[in-house]
Amino acid sequence: MFRAVAGIAAVLVAGSVLASGWTLPAFSNVKATATPGPGATPTNAVAVTPTSTPGTSLTPSVPPPSPEPTRGPDGCLPPPADLQPATVVSHAHGTAKVVALTFDDGNNAGNVALIRQFLVRYRVNATFFPTARAVELAPETWQRIAEAGFPIANHTYHHASLAKQCFDKQLAELEKAKSVVAAQGLTLQGFMRPPFEDFDRNTQLAAAAAGEGYVVLWNVDTLDWTGITGVTIAGRAIGAGPGAIILMHTTRLATTHALSQIVAHYRKRGYTFVTIGQLLGIPGPVPFP
Repeated sequence: MFRAVAGIAAVLVAGSVLASGWTLPAFSNVKATATPGPGATPTNAVAVTPTSTPGTSLTPSVPPPSPEPTRGPDGCLPPPADLQPATVVSHAHGTAKVVALTFDDGNNAGNVALIRQFLVRYRVNATFFPTARAVELAPETWQRIAEAGFPIANHTYHHASLAKQCFDKQLAELEKAKSVVAAQGLTLQGFMRPPFEDFDRNTQLAAAAAGEGYVVLWNVDTLDWTGITGVTIAGRAIGAGPGAIILMHTTRLATTHALSQIVAHYRKRGYTFVTIGQLLGIPGPVPFP
């Protein structure tokens, strides 16, 4: 009887509890997880993939490649539209008593060495315009020129006329000369001289594209390459005035013989021998500052 009364009492208690809204806790075989520490991501967090704002991108934008320049009917590439042509100079303006000796081509390595020896002995500044082919054939000769402090400038590789050639062909000729000279451990100055004085606007643009801001000509031509005597060469050279650029070559021995008379004449008149860089205000090597 006691058990019956106790059972009825338990049923009455359970019914009252359930009527109040309380429910029994659920049980499962899932193990409890540790409470996330500071900064930790809750185990029930949902990963969200960020979306880009309209008009933006999560990766840097890559500009489309520039279209290749269109070749003309002659098969040539045009120069860049914003390229400014190199300046053509044949002498310096002003009344300063300076004169620039220049030596072209670079053929006859033995004669080049004699010219260098004379210039060093008498402390005469000068500028050399050898073809890159001449440098390629006698690299040690030109390394000694550079070691003595004389500037070397671009006179092309093949010594062919540049005028009337395409811009890109003229540029290729100048760049080839630069690369061949650089292969010998030498650096060309920031100006060039066109073979035979043949040039056009494409030459000026090609020079500028090659990093050579001046097309250097001359106003005194000794014609020493024609085989005239040293006395005749000197006679043609000594008639120059202030700021003159005098053209000579390394080919003939007569040019070397004429140097002593040329240098003595100008020094007697109070002239100073300068490099092309000094004449034009372009930084570069100067053997005798």
